[in-house]
Amino acid sequence: MMNEEEVVDSFSALGQDHLFDCWADWDEHKKSILLEELASLDLRLLASLQKCLLEKEVPPSLSPIPYLSHDDIIKMEKERELGRELICRGKAAFLTVAGGQGSRLRFKGPKGLFPISPIKKHSLLQIFAEKVLAAEIHYRVPLFWYILTSPANHLEIVNYFRKNNFFGLAEERVSFFLQRLNPSLSPSGKLLLNPAGTILKNPDGHGGVIGALTQDGLLTDMVKLGIEELFYFQVDNPLVNIPDPLFLGVHRSMGAEVSSKVISKISADEKLGSIGLVNGRAGVIEYSDLNEESKYLRDKDGNLSFLQGSIAVHLFNVAFLARTDLVLPFHQARKKEVALIPGSNGCNVKEVEVIKFEKFIFDIIPLADKVVFYETLRVDEFAPLKNMSGVDSIETCARGYIEKYALWLEECGIEVPRDEEGKSIYPVEISPLYALNKEILKKKLSHTVNRIDGQALFI
Repeated sequence: MMNEEEVVDSFSALGQDHLFDCWADWDEHKKSILLEELASLDLRLLASLQKCLLEKEVPPSLSPIPYLSHDDIIKMEKERELGRELICRGKAAFLTVAGGQGSRLRFKGPKGLFPISPIKKHSLLQIFAEKVLAAEIHYRVPLFWYILTSPANHLEIVNYFRKNNFFGLAEERVSFFLQRLNPSLSPSGKLLLNPAGTILKNPDGHGGVIGALTQDGLLTDMVKLGIEELFYFQVDNPLVNIPDPLFLGVHRSMGAEVSSKVISKISADEKLGSIGLVNGRAGVIEYSDLNEESKYLRDKDGNLSFLQGSIAVHLFNVAFLARTDLVLPFHQARKKEVALIPGSNGCNVKEVEVIKFEKFIFDIIPLADKVVFYETLRVDEFAPLKNMSGVDSIETCARGYIEKYALWLEECGIEVPRDEEGKSIYPVEISPLYALNKEILKKKLSHTVNRIDGQALFI
């Protein structure tokens, strides 16, 4: 460990001597905290971030890419059976990215704890836990679940699971691991201090999950457990199908290293990343990076050329993830943050412009030799919870939940009363522990009433 003089000299030599301008007013304890943090800072990472600031982003060349259509996929019975076999043999595990807070929902606490189900008010994480448990029961196999948390919500999420006895899951098969943080920089490449006097940092994005899995030894553990494929999904989408034997079977039969689910965009302006060839490689183009010409481009049939959007549901081959040459690029975001800034009257807390650096999970796609884009249906698998109101809101997410299971009931021959807009009049909620999929539901409902009546239906 470097002593105080060595740390100060080292960072002063790097042009970061402003970090010590506030020391006249600090006690020894506060100084020691910053010194320890600086001594452990990854200087190679810092140099990489500073280099990113100097690089000019070159617009990529974009072109459409083929995908497997939903109409073709649902006919693939051999692939469905292959997926079932892999699940029964314990070859698949699940990964949920749950590092976010519920502040945009005006909810105090982790977003994963938000009570979203329309009747029972189960949280997002409880819904996923019950899906994993139902899969264990149905396939008669122990399944492993990995949950990425953040320093801001880790303890609260872990305690939530403990308080609820892991919702019936075996504690040893649920692994929580922490998202990493990157230093935030000033536009000129300087480190910044937060009001507490430590380095201002930001979460490294959902793409950082790969490095975290590697550094925490979880990928090595997966290999030892015989896990070969990893389902990835984000905590804000309660409609994700867990597990999905057809998706898994298609992925495996085609020898894919990465498979990604996509849906048809509502419009050219929908804020979904578009799939395509990016500089000649399969990839996802962030909606803000898709140029105006490409966004509205149409094919000979009048359809959007970049019609399919990613819903952040992926399958990753574990051997592929374990490769040592997977390097994801950093993306920059300019934000206003409160920082401790030295001035003529001492150090003051001010709001300043900072650069945050993140990695995106979809940047792993161009690194794969074989990629499958797999079309699914919005009503079946996509109703994200991102905002308090408006698009992708509490209301639209809960409505998506109702409509998914109302459609299940109709496909089982049960009449669902609907309003003038075609929406289910009554809230509907089906527990995964009652029916993990439509086929199970159809068998269980074969001797029940054929119409919803009353205020709501929960089964």
